[in-house]
Amino acid sequence: MHRRWMYDGVNLDRHGLKDHFVSGVAEFVEKAMTHPNFLVEGGIRCPYVNCKCIDLVTPREVNLHLYRDGFMPNYYVWTEHGEVDLNTNLGGHSSSGGSVGDEDQFAVMNQMVHDAIWPSIDVPDSNSSTGNEAFREDEEPNSEARHFYDTLISANQPIYEGATKSKLSISVKLLAARSIWKVPKKCIDYFAQILADVCPTKKCLPENNYQATQLVSKLGLKARKIDCCVNGCLLYYKENSNLTECRVCGAARYLPRKSGMGKFKDVPVKRMIYFPIIPHLQRLYASIESASQMSWHHENIRPPNVLRHPSDGKAWKHFDSVYPDFARDPRNVRLGLCSDGFTPYIQASSAPYSCWPIIVTPYNRPPEICMTKPYLFMTCLVPGPYSLKPKIDVYLQPLIDDLQQLWSDGVWTYNVSKKQNFLLRADEQNRKCTVLPK
Repeated sequence: MHRRWMYDGVNLDRHGLKDHFVSGVAEFVEKAMTHPNFLVEGGIRCPYVNCKCIDLVTPREVNLHLYRDGFMPNYYVWTEHGEVDLNTNLGGHSSSGGSVGDEDQFAVMNQMVHDAIWPSIDVPDSNSSTGNEAFREDEEPNSEARHFYDTLISANQPIYEGATKSKLSISVKLLAARSIWKVPKKCIDYFAQILADVCPTKKCLPENNYQATQLVSKLGLKARKIDCCVNGCLLYYKENSNLTECRVCGAARYLPRKSGMGKFKDVPVKRMIYFPIIPHLQRLYASIESASQMSWHHENIRPPNVLRHPSDGKAWKHFDSVYPDFARDPRNVRLGLCSDGFTPYIQASSAPYSCWPIIVTPYNRPPEICMTKPYLFMTCLVPGPYSLKPKIDVYLQPLIDDLQQLWSDGVWTYNVSKKQNFLLRADEQNRKCTVLPK
C-alpha cells in the first residue's frame, strides 16, 4: 500500500495541507472506526506523535492532532488499527516503528492486551517448515498463558467509564517513577493517595506503593530472594534451604538477634536476588510483534560470507549440526550471558564495593533489537562487597536449573502470533564474565 502521503502533508509554501494528506487522514479515521476496538473502547488510539497509539481520543481530535503535527514515525502499517505487519518495506522505509530501544513499554503492554482479546488476521506463513509445529488450526492458550491473559485483561480495565487509563497502567507508572527518578516509597504512597482521593470511583486505584507492586507482581515476573553464605561458599537453596550456618566455612546465615526483637524474622547476612528467566522468555511470545520476531534469524537468510547476526557465525552453525533437534524449531531461544562487577554508588571509604548483575539476552531477534535495553534480562543480582572471582558458579545455580529445564524438558508456551502452543526450549551459547581484581 502506497502511503508516502502520511509524511508529506504540508505544502511547500507552508500554507495549508495537501489534498492527498487530508483525504488520507479521512481514510485512516474511517478505517479506525470500523475496528472492533473502537466499539469496545469508545475511541481511537491516536497515532499522533505524542499520543503514540496509547491515548484514546474522539475521531475529531484525531483529525486535529494529525493535521497539526502529523503521524508518529514509521507508522506505514496501521498495526494498532487492524492491520498486520508483514515486515514489508514501503517506499524504502521500515514499518517496524523504529528502534525497540526507544519503544514505549506502556504501548507494549496495551498491545499485549489487544493481542489477547482480538484474534489476529490470518497471515500466510512465510516459513513452511518450522520443525515441531504440528498444528495448523488456531489453539486456545494453555492454562498458564490463559491465566496471564485473564489477569492482564482484568487489571487493564478502565478505572471508570470513559477513562483512558487503567489500574495496571497507573501502577506501572508509579513504580517506573520510583525507579527512574529514585523517588522514596513514602513519596509514591503520598501521590498514590492523592490520585485515589480525586478519582470519582473508589477502590479503583492503588493506594500505596505496596498495592501497586502486588498488582504488577500478579503478571508473573516475580523476584526470588535467596540467602547466601557471606563468603560465597553456597546458597541456602534447595537441599541447603534449612541450614542456619554454612556447611563449608561455618559462617552464620543470620545476623545475631538483638534483645527485644520479639517475633521479627531473622535477618540474613547476605542475600542475592534471582529473576526467573522462564517467564521472561514466555512473555516474548505473548505479543504478536515480539513473537513474530523470534524467528527472524531463520526467516532472513543472509548471503554467504556476510556476517550480520550471530546466526551467521561458525559457532551457531556448528551448534546446529551437533544438535539438529534443537535447531529444527527456530522458535527455540539462543541466549547469551554476560556479567561484570560495578560500583553501585560513590565510595564513601577506601574499601571497594563490587556488585554483580548477571545479564541474559536472546539472540533470535533482529540485530538492531536483540542487544537493546528492553531485551537485556537481568537474571541475578549478587551483592558485594568483594569480587566474585571463581565463585560465580555458586550464584548461578538457580539460573542453571532453569536453563537445564529449558534444555532437557522445555516449557509449554503460547505463541500468540500463530495462535499455537509449542514446547519452548533454550540454550546458553555465549558467555562473558569480567572479573575485577580484588
